[in-house]
Amino acid sequence: MKKLVLALLFVPLFTFASFTDLVEQQLENSSSYLSAILDYEEAEFNRSKNKNFFIPYVSVSNAGLETDISSTGDASSSFVAPFSITFENIAGFDVQISNAWYYYFSSNDWKEKGWSLTISRELFSNFDITELENEANFATASWNLLSAKNEVFLNLVEDIFNYHYYNQKMNITKQQIEILQDKFESLQKAYESGTASREDILEIQGNIYDMTQQLEEISQNLSSTLTEYSTDTLNTMIACLERITSNLPVMEEAEKFITSRLDLNAQILSVEIAKRQSERSYQQWIPNPELFFQVKQKDDDFAFSLGFSFGYDIIDRGEKDYNYKVINKKYELQKRVLDEKTDELKKALKNAYSSIKIAESSKKVAELDLQLKKMEYERLLKGSAFVAKTDLESARLDFEDAELELFKANYNLLIAKVNLLDILGFDLVQLAGGK
Repeated sequence: MKKLVLALLFVPLFTFASFTDLVEQQLENSSSYLSAILDYEEAEFNRSKNKNFFIPYVSVSNAGLETDISSTGDASSSFVAPFSITFENIAGFDVQISNAWYYYFSSNDWKEKGWSLTISRELFSNFDITELENEANFATASWNLLSAKNEVFLNLVEDIFNYHYYNQKMNITKQQIEILQDKFESLQKAYESGTASREDILEIQGNIYDMTQQLEEISQNLSSTLTEYSTDTLNTMIACLERITSNLPVMEEAEKFITSRLDLNAQILSVEIAKRQSERSYQQWIPNPELFFQVKQKDDDFAFSLGFSFGYDIIDRGEKDYNYKVINKKYELQKRVLDEKTDELKKALKNAYSSIKIAESSKKVAELDLQLKKMEYERLLKGSAFVAKTDLESARLDFEDAELELFKANYNLLIAKVNLLDILGFDLVQLAGGK
């Protein structure tokens, strides 16, 4: 099913150009998305750097000029140029080839220190844990980038819909208030002439207050939409949402997709990291010597050396004991976090499918309500010669409002389906035809 959904990417997308262009613009202006890109690029760099162990560091270190002045005032100057080629972290080993050249100004003479090859490794290098940490950081950064993209996409979709929905809702509500005010004025005259009750006036006053409050709420919702969007943009957006939600996986397939989510994979790696650290927690109590093997060459002679060096705090302030306890507690903590995340995703998945069913039911209710409003309006329209103008206008507005609410119900259904894709870890921007 996931392949079927992804296959939609190859459908011609020129129809959705205006909407996808807006998505791209929003991404370019989103600070959270741009920040996620930086974090992703950093994680990708650290991950690739660790894998490119075959690329050496070639450097000149501590090169400089040195002048010695004796007590008699004699001065001698020399220039040193150390050179090294270092391959780092080859299965925990560091390999360095080095040399140094000296130039003495007083004698106009060059001297060479001699080439040397040094292979060194810490006994407990834990290079495998470092690799896992880079993979976990990359998975986390990838998920955060995906989440930032989807958030921008969903915010734009909501913004476009709200702009059109609340504009239409405001126009309908204003006309409904005008009709109610006309009815109120007519009732006042009827009350003065004794043909209407006080209760009728209070009831319609209450309706006016309710509609006025609704109008204020609509205006408040509309004020949050700062950009105007064309009807074509709305239509292409709805068509885009219908397209990407046309082939949703069933519950059983979705449960499999959840296990491949990047954030869940990152947490699985975190558990493995914590497990290995816990298994090696004994390293807190013993020295970590650095072993080395060196071959030195000078002129035609070679010298070999083999040895190790280490440092160890014989007495500390409890750091080793504290670190030992923390490392073992972190393993249990990471396992619990994984269990909680897995349970949360399963609940979110069930809620997503429940939301789709609720949205489908709401759409059916809206369709029935529209039929009733349409029938009522057509009935009054046929007998318009015997129906008050305000009643006919009110029926027309109720019919238009029912059409708008059906449009909203259909949108809510599409959003419920899109939220399912978001939970499953799909790239909504890419599905829509973006980058």
